[in-house]
Amino acid sequence: MDPFADPLYHIHLYQASLRGVPPRDYLDFLKYVTAQSETDLSQLFLPQAKLWYKPLFEVGPLCPTPLAVANVPWYEMLDAVVVHATGHWGAVSPEQWLANDRAVANGDRICSAHRSFRGLKFWVITEADRSRTTIGMADDWHFLGGLP
Repeated sequence: MDPFADPLYHIHLYQASLRGVPPRDYLDFLKYVTAQSETDLSQLFLPQAKLWYKPLFEVGPLCPTPLAVANVPWYEMLDAVVVHATGHWGAVSPEQWLANDRAVANGDRICSAHRSFRGLKFWVITEADRSRTTIGMADDWHFLGGLP
């Protein structure tokens, strides 16, 4: 099989390039993919490597809203959560950026805004007690508990 005809391998190459780590060779990738559970995609595509980022806080379990699941691919959500956990708050106001910086230190709620590759704005919100992180669209105000 041609490795460049495999869409999963394309995703793997893309994610590895974003993270600045070398991709697995195709045969190693196939061995790794077949060893994974069909429902556990959390570490499917990335090669084993040292963390390239340092999270500033725990995000807890991820809870995407139904609207976010319908509109934002899971790998874009995961990328946004990584960015969120490292202290880059995305497309928020300067006041919200400062509030988030303070929230990391004080243990308050943290809200970041991101855009999907299709240009849709979505939110990543970590609760003050760090019990969960919700990923939702702007129309999910009832799930998100009010946006900043």
